[in-house]
Amino acid sequence: MTTELERPSEPGRRERKKQETRRALENAALRLFAEQGYEQTTIEDIAEAADVAVRTFFRYFSSKQHVLFGDVAHDITNRLRASFEARPADEPAIEAVRNALDALAFDAEEQQRQIGARLDLMARQPALLGSYYAVFAELTDVVAEYAARHSGHDVNDMFPRLLAVAAIGSAQAALSVWHAGRGAAGQTLDDLCRESYDTLISGLNPLSPR
Repeated sequence: MTTELERPSEPGRRERKKQETRRALENAALRLFAEQGYEQTTIEDIAEAADVAVRTFFRYFSSKQHVLFGDVAHDITNRLRASFEARPADEPAIEAVRNALDALAFDAEEQQRQIGARLDLMARQPALLGSYYAVFAELTDVVAEYAARHSGHDVNDMFPRLLAVAAIGSAQAALSVWHAGRGAAGQTLDDLCRESYDTLISGLNPLSPR
């Protein structure tokens, strides 16, 4: 018989199990995409590698492309929106964007492994670049929406759109430097994102070559 004391912990256990299954499917997909190619990997392959039924795959993901980018894009855009909501109303827009991006934090080992795996896959599978850039387009819209609200502009006026494109472009530059191993010794991905944005807002002064 289930006691009143036991009931509150049950949803937590179920949620943890769901998260474990989702991670297992995502990890299996990324590994198989890298080993045998995106097009050559079937949903059945992913389910088998994660030791679940195909119907279980579809409880979490709608397609192979969804497992590759869908939840990553959803999570990061929601986190960025939450970061903007937490910024003080009187904070200058340029500083608020810097601080909101900084709050995303990408230095957890598992996050970096997942990011690196996706970037490796993009290099080998150019057909997936459209989905990759769609993630950045959505992030650009989130920044533009915030900058427009903050400044009283329309979202497609020059200031919010330019700030958004520049800010997300700086994050893309940091990712490229990080993935190429061109950061300074000891620099993390978060360090590079901060450096990239700071370089941008300081007037794009050239850096000394590494």
